[in-house]
Amino acid sequence: MPDPQKYNVKTVGNLSLGQNGVVVETGTTAITGIRAVAIQMLSDTVFTSLTENGATGDGMDGFTILAGTVIYGDFTAFELASGAVRAYLGLSSPS
Repeated sequence: MPDPQKYNVKTVGNLSLGQNGVVVETGTTAITGIRAVAIQMLSDTVFTSLTENGATGDGMDGFTILAGTVIYGDFTAFELASGAVRAYLGLSSPS
């Protein structure tokens, strides 16, 4: 994964906005070991689980998130019960 110290401010900004690649998931495979900065719902989506660094309160699982919705955060893993998503990867995988 890219080292942010080797890039200018614009490039680091692009990397932090998901320019390091994407993960598209349309099934129920558990996605782990990622560092996603945003997740876009490609169809109405229900998460079985969604792991996010720094999150407090209730989980984001078990209810429908409408197609077109984008959620932002520091996501390290997810699994879908139904739907399809595009997860935008950030600077590096979690340690």
